[in-house]
Amino acid sequence: MKRQKPELFNKEYQKQWSETHKYKHIHTGEHCTFEAYVAEYLILRWTDSFKMDKPSYKFWTVGDKYHEVFMRNMKAVNSLKKKFPENIILEAIRSPYFETIYHIGLKAYGPRGWKYNPVAIQAVTQYNRDVEQARELKKAQTNAHIEEPKEQEIKIRRTNTNKKQSTINKLRKL
Repeated sequence: MKRQKPELFNKEYQKQWSETHKYKHIHTGEHCTFEAYVAEYLILRWTDSFKMDKPSYKFWTVGDKYHEVFMRNMKAVNSLKKKFPENIILEAIRSPYFETIYHIGLKAYGPRGWKYNPVAIQAVTQYNRDVEQARELKKAQTNAHIEEPKEQEIKIRRTNTNKKQSTINKLRKL
């Protein structure tokens, strides 16, 4: 009698899991989601910049002093991911736009417990706008470069058919 594998190890689950957990934690090297990776990156940068205590091994666990900050950033990034693609968010965070920004989610006393950092949202939006403009400019340059040679190739010299057929004109046709 054959034993069946548990549900966790079926191929569909593994494929789904590998698509969502394609990043690795900076501290532990374990696979994690995009939101967790960005939140960890922001906290490590924040603690290094202000010379704070180094985070513990798995500082995102409940009870650690950086847990709340991690969760706020993670929830904000999860919500921000609905507006912008992952690569734009990650590139914006690593760009000079985010040089002095250390959190995407800020503490707020409301039903969610956090709110967007307006400066961070503005930086991501500006970075996205600049990337799109650069992409459009590059596309316009490549289109202009392709069209120019076609215009030069179209020029064709035509002869007038009303002229008398002299021997010189007959030779020119050949």
